[in-house]
Amino acid sequence: MRLESTSCVYMRLQFRQIIRILLIFISTSASFQLLGQERYAFYTPPIDSICQNTLELIRIKQSLILQQYAVDRDVEQIKHTINVMNLHLEEALNDKEIIESELVTINRLIDSITPKRPDGPRPKENIIDILNERFSFHGNYGLNINQLALSNWAAGGENAWTGKAFANISLIYHKKKLEQKLIGAFAFGISRFGDKRIEKQDDKIDLTYSLSLDSKTQWNISAVATFNTQFANGYKYPNDSTIISTFFAPAYLTVSAGYSYKTKDERFQIFMSPMAGKVTFVMNQELADKGSFGVKKGYYDQDSVWIPGENIAPAIGVNVIINYKQPISKSINYTTMLNTFYNYLERRDDDRLRLDVNWENTIHFTITKFLSTILFVHLKYDHNTTFPVYEEIEGVQTVVGNAPKIQLKESIGIAFIHKF
Repeated sequence: MRLESTSCVYMRLQFRQIIRILLIFISTSASFQLLGQERYAFYTPPIDSICQNTLELIRIKQSLILQQYAVDRDVEQIKHTINVMNLHLEEALNDKEIIESELVTINRLIDSITPKRPDGPRPKENIIDILNERFSFHGNYGLNINQLALSNWAAGGENAWTGKAFANISLIYHKKKLEQKLIGAFAFGISRFGDKRIEKQDDKIDLTYSLSLDSKTQWNISAVATFNTQFANGYKYPNDSTIISTFFAPAYLTVSAGYSYKTKDERFQIFMSPMAGKVTFVMNQELADKGSFGVKKGYYDQDSVWIPGENIAPAIGVNVIINYKQPISKSINYTTMLNTFYNYLERRDDDRLRLDVNWENTIHFTITKFLSTILFVHLKYDHNTTFPVYEEIEGVQTVVGNAPKIQLKESIGIAFIHKF
């Protein structure tokens, strides 16, 4: 209805304007005839411009009237929407009050029908749930095999195969700010050369126990104990009658306390202890009498009585352990472990460096879920482990002394691995 009334008003105004223009035109023409002037003067450019401006103003006025009508309609719609939303808001507030009242009533009913807990200690948690929550256990084991076969090979050589069994375990315990880790690395391998001899290729028992107190930072107070030995006898190959090592000869126990640091992703970890104790065990008396691995060797006293060699050699020094792991690609991973011990209480007359270094490097190439290629490089330096030093005297290689040397072990082969 409002739209129709507005249109009618607009048409009336337009009709009046047209009548007004016609009256002006007729009156002007009549006046020109009475005064004896030519009618052409009415169509002079100023009069024509005035008419055009008048029509333009009429169009503008029409547009403004339409815009005003649209604005009024929008205002009415917004007011209506606000009123509807206010009604919905009041209904929602009423529903909320009703729901809260019903919840209070239901809670009171639940409290009234729920039996009270009897006095006394609360039941203990399930031991299985506690272990699953606080302990995590994982690792891997497998078999590494290498094989070489020759037949009528002009360059020479002999058939050989090498097999190594290995296992790595990790047991972690968490309780609040306390973290304990037990890490074990075990390996034993042999090599067979044709039908001639069998030699030990790898042999290790490595155990590491760490205790860490979380300080809410990347630096934590820690204590670390490491133990290293081997399973079977080692010989001075190719002579398999001369023993150079046995189980617990040597064995190394290092106990240290200090600070540890690890990155957020735990790829890099370092442990530093300014005061660490290290004990070397040589429980094979034959080796102890020779003074192997740094223990005091046996000797004859002034009365020609044999004094056996000692089986233990203690030391105090600085211990630093560094662990780092880095994925090179999706199927290639690199891990390294560097363990150093510097004995600052030992006094030596020779130029021997009082530093023990154990550096293990592993590159793991994953082929399938259970098949991998493993490259292992092990560098070791023990200032108490010596090797013969040879010199050529009169054309013959002669032992002239003993000195520590850098020990190197490298292996690569196909490994069948199962992870858990």
